[in-house]
This record gives sequence, structure tokens and C-alpha cells, in this order.
Amino acid sequence: MADATRCAIPLAEIAEGQMLVRSINGREVVICRTQHGIYALDNVCTHAYARLNEGRLRGTRLICPLHGASFDVRDGRPLGAPATRPLTTHDLRIVAGRIEVALRPDAAEPQSG
Repeated sequence: MADATRCAIPLAEIAEGQMLVRSINGREVVICRTQHGIYALDNVCTHAYARLNEGRLRGTRLICPLHGASFDVRDGRPLGAPATRPLTTHDLRIVAGRIEVALRPDAAEPQSG
């Protein structure tokens, strides 16, 4: 994980079934904690510009607040229309009680909206 794209968040800041947003190098990333694990994805819906953290997290399903598109937080794949393109997922690890998130190399530029 490259230091330039890393963000560390205390694990205690996010409870199971919750999500939070952090900006990493100008890119909004939503961190989702489920009973299956912790995941980091782009925070903007691939169907229409909407901030996913304003939607709902139901198990491993992240639901967009705008048109109801849904995504699997484990791999970013779309689960329900109208989205057809997956969300970009980002690497993360837990070190000494902190979540470290690193942007994928192909996602280093901020999204325009």
C-alpha cells in the first residue's frame, strides 16, 4: 500500500452495519463494515452522480439513494438496476486497531461529477 494514497481510520469509528466516508487524494471513498468484513469502494454511483453513503447498507448490499441501484460491497458488482457498471473497490487492511485504505493504482485520479 503506497503511503501517498493511504488513509488510517480507527476501527472503533465504524460499527457493524455502518458506513463512513473519507477523502483520499481528493477521491471520496465509502468504507462499509458488515458481518462479513470491512470494504472500501468509490462513494459515487456508477449510474448517476449520487453519494452512496447517503443511501443504505443492507448486509453486503449498498443501495444508492437516487434511483435505488445496488452494489455488492465485497467486489463492487452491480446487483440491481439501473446500475450496470461495477464500483471501484480499494485495498484495505487492519493494523493495530486502525483501518488502512489505499486507492487502487487505476483509481488515483479524483472523479469529476
